[in-house]
Amino acid sequence: MHRTTVSLALRDHPRIPAETRDRVKAIAAKLGYRINPLVSALMQSRRSGQPEKHVALAYVTNYPTRFGWRPPHHDRPNYFPGAAERARDFGYKLEHFWLGEAGMTSLRFCDILSARGINGVIVGRLPPGQHTMDLEWSRFSSVALGLTLRAPLLHHVTENHFDAAWQGMQRCRERGYRRVGFVFSEANDSPRVGDRWLGAFLAQQQLYPAADRLPPCPAVPADEQSFRDWFERVRPDALLANHARPVLAWLERLGRRVPRDVGLIDLAGDHPELEFAGVYTDPASLGALAVEMLVGLLHRNETGVPGDQHETLLTGQWRDGRTLPKRA
Repeated sequence: MHRTTVSLALRDHPRIPAETRDRVKAIAAKLGYRINPLVSALMQSRRSGQPEKHVALAYVTNYPTRFGWRPPHHDRPNYFPGAAERARDFGYKLEHFWLGEAGMTSLRFCDILSARGINGVIVGRLPPGQHTMDLEWSRFSSVALGLTLRAPLLHHVTENHFDAAWQGMQRCRERGYRRVGFVFSEANDSPRVGDRWLGAFLAQQQLYPAADRLPPCPAVPADEQSFRDWFERVRPDALLANHARPVLAWLERLGRRVPRDVGLIDLAGDHPELEFAGVYTDPASLGALAVEMLVGLLHRNETGVPGDQHETLLTGQWRDGRTLPKRA
């Protein structure tokens, strides 16, 4: 068998019949051979005539529309610019790939990446209600952004949600708030995020006198009526909310003003321009961290779904806002 055929078969090139590809890969596996993704990328750049600095990494999304994952189409941070800039530092070009292309299948998508010599994949946050992605992971080094992808469990980077709520509760205590409540004002794109916020809140509650420990709002997510019923029952003087804007509107219609009557912390911290008190995690830094993790996997030639999945947390910075002043 010609070496070109072997090379193409190992890269799952569609020009080679599937039977031949399977036979070549079986022999390679028996011999203990694994493709080095960096060498593969270098060879691809030589074959294509492009400078090596343009070797690509894939940023994969699967929203219903091509750019539904980024503002203004989506009210969440955009991690792509920071990731693209960090990729350039390492000599890569980060390219966006949308799995919703007409006629796209999992196999076809993987073949496209392999044919282009793309061996590194960053999985962007998935749309609400979607938590799986079916690709031939063994062909790639892969990192996921956030906690929306639950199957398979890849190495991933995410905000330090536990610390955000922990910091919020500490600030409330330091500023004289005695009865702090917790509300899920919007649905989470991943329940694990909510569990971390709530875990920090409940742990910090143990530092308050027993009479001032409040149960979280029971509705997940809350609507205006469930929030009203809970608020009037427990009478908090400050609130931690995963997203502050709905809570601000509910409080206004209850006749409560922020911050005169109630302090308010925005846990997600996605919109510092709104001047809510909360923890802000720079999306550019998170995107850059995903690239750094991915480049490390490429250098170590680590592909596929990891047996020992790693989570890297980026701790955000507290930002004072108009919604949590010191209490008189």
